Amino acid sequence: MSGLADWVMKKRINAIISVAAFSVIPIMFWLSAAILGLVVLRKGVSEGIPVFAWGGLPALLLWYFQGDATALMVLFDTLLLAFILRLKVSWSWVLLSASWLAIISSWVYPLIMRDMLEFITELSQQVIANQKDAVELSKETIFQLSVTAISVVQVYIAVAALFLARRWQASLYNPGGFKREFHMLRLPVVFALVLVTMVLIGESLEGSFEIFAKAAIPALVLPGLALVHGILAKKRIGLAGLVLFYLIGIFVLNVYFLSIVMVLAIIDSFVDIRSRIKANPSGSNES
Repeated sequence: MSGLADWVMKKRINAIISVAAFSVIPIMFWLSAAILGLVVLRKGVSEGIPVFAWGGLPALLLWYFQGDATALMVLFDTLLLAFILRLKVSWSWVLLSASWLAIISSWVYPLIMRDMLEFITELSQQVIANQKDAVELSKETIFQLSVTAISVVQVYIAVAALFLARRWQASLYNPGGFKREFHMLRLPVVFALVLVTMVLIGESLEGSFEIFAKAAIPALVLPGLALVHGILAKKRIGLAGLVLFYLIGIFVLNVYFLSIVMVLAIIDSFVDIRSRIKANPSGSNES
């Protein structure tokens, strides 16, 4: 994919063509978002806006004719988050902004994708009705759950696209830079407190407020994972340690895995765990 990134950066028209092409290919719109993110990160938002405007035309038409604004919204979210990353040079700002973007999106999607959300709600009702032991949910509840899920998933697809864009940027202009940047990802105390408050609000009030928790949880999980990656890299344990960590997390800790990772991220924001760990000069660094 680095070859694609290199081609995209040569001319604006290359970026526009790529964004337009991938935005209309089913489940490939994340790649067009990554290309747009790379343009903004490297050349600025003034170059990114024309690429978004012209390259996003197929996504706009898709929304107009089919009622699906997914590709268009992911492109817009990536444009905004890439601008924030370029301006602040901080993934913490990106994650906090993404959590609030998800909340804003939950208000926007019922306005711009009403028909599609109604279709998803009806389909979900049919699936639930065909299950014997399923808990009955009202149409309004299913609709709200659909809005929440789509809002959070689409915003964090934009975050994932931005990660890919940053990796491309590093491979082309700063080899190894993305890995070091990710390993050092750490939430400032204020950001951690804001995200924890959002989780508490969502979990305690539920209903339409549940979006606060759902939007904040990924923003706490990613710094926790970055902490583990950073520690393993500092101790030069290597890829084997990273694989073991995920295997234990997924198959042993199971449902508690994400909670533990979030707690680590919160603790790290207060005490800076990485700074307290001595680096191991021997071995290989693959994490």
